[in-house]
Amino acid sequence: MPTSLKAVNPEERLQKSVARDIKLRYLEEHSKRQAEAVAAAKWEVKLLEKDEIGNRKRTEEQITVDSKIVKVTNTAYRRQQLQQLYRNDELRYEQELESRGLAFKHERI
Repeated sequence: MPTSLKAVNPEERLQKSVARDIKLRYLEEHSKRQAEAVAAAKWEVKLLEKDEIGNRKRTEEQITVDSKIVKVTNTAYRRQQLQQLYRNDELRYEQELESRGLAFKHERI
């Protein structure tokens, strides 16, 4: 009579060993696929973060450029309005002096 199970059925023991090796290989492959999926997800998240940072920077730069353009435009418009106001005041003053019979001569250079 055999004293151990190893000696009783070596074929069964071999089949169990092969099944265990197959299961380990499957688990290792699954682990590798999961690691690849995690790496791809991390890469995608980093890419989205970089895109978001780039978009934010471009937006801030565009806002800065637009603000400068608006500032220049507003300054030019205000200057034009002030010049028009001064011209109108000067013309009104000349007309007022003329109506009183006084002379006002302004030389423009």
